[in-house]
Amino acid sequence: MRVSTVIPVYNRQELVKPAMESALAQSVEGHEIVVIDNCSTDGTWSVVQEYAKRDSRIRCLRNDRNVGPVRNWRLGIEAARGEYCHLLFSDDRLEPDFLGETLKVFDAQTAFVMTGHTMNSAQGDYDRSTFQSQSLITREELLEAAVLLNPKHIQLISPLNSLFRRSDMLETLMDHIPNPFEIDYAGHGAGPDQLLFILTALRYPIVRCVDRRLVVMHAHKGSITIQATKDLDLPREWVRWYFVNNHRSDFYDRYRSTLWVKSLANPALRPVYERVIGERGGRLKFGFALDYAIRWFLQKVGKQGFKGVIDSIRRR
Repeated sequence: MRVSTVIPVYNRQELVKPAMESALAQSVEGHEIVVIDNCSTDGTWSVVQEYAKRDSRIRCLRNDRNVGPVRNWRLGIEAARGEYCHLLFSDDRLEPDFLGETLKVFDAQTAFVMTGHTMNSAQGDYDRSTFQSQSLITREELLEAAVLLNPKHIQLISPLNSLFRRSDMLETLMDHIPNPFEIDYAGHGAGPDQLLFILTALRYPIVRCVDRRLVVMHAHKGSITIQATKDLDLPREWVRWYFVNNHRSDFYDRYRSTLWVKSLANPALRPVYERVIGERGGRLKFGFALDYAIRWFLQKVGKQGFKGVIDSIRRR
């Protein structure tokens, strides 16, 4: 088996249909679709079974209890048989060329292949990515974007828009990340998704991009990410610190300095900064802090305008 599409699903009997149909529309050889139902209580399981009867590329599995979103992702990946693998969330969809275009450029030097994406709501498209015009991103550029500042605007929003090796996904997807704040990382995926990207990127020199928007993410009230958006700053920042502390200690001076600036602008990050100082200490590097503050401010002004930035800081 060359490639697996894993669709984790829970109580989305209508939304899962376009997701599955978009996976079935992929025109590549050796493609399987693994749908794993997290013990749905509506008609989702019946819908999935009906699709599987109509197309042999679909295998459907069902948990005997709800194990939470991230563990369900992992169970689906474990059940997959492809050399390459990706997650298709049940409320999103793929364009027909997603697998063909990403497989085409995957080579031994590549950590994963990302495509552009469109955000969609009931009112229509409201955001489109631009980073995909960079056909090649180095490991250090990717880590810079994920952990420090993001000068190239590389959007690591969701694993949905990326094709990985299945073996890497199994080794880098964590459903539990030790933390002192009782953050339930298995419950919403904001953190495990970041680590999937950056731990995989550590293993290879480059990441490749396909300069097309080949996935559509749907924003709706039932979205786990939309529901948790207001509370994601702390979980995502702790993951950055977890990565620096455990995998890239050479980032420490820059990370601590940038975190100090971020915690001034966003008090929700102050607990992470206090833990960082308590665990590692060291002298604040004001040069790094100033450099970050200037670049961060200019980047925000470019997106929101001067007044927008000032207003957003005041609201915090």
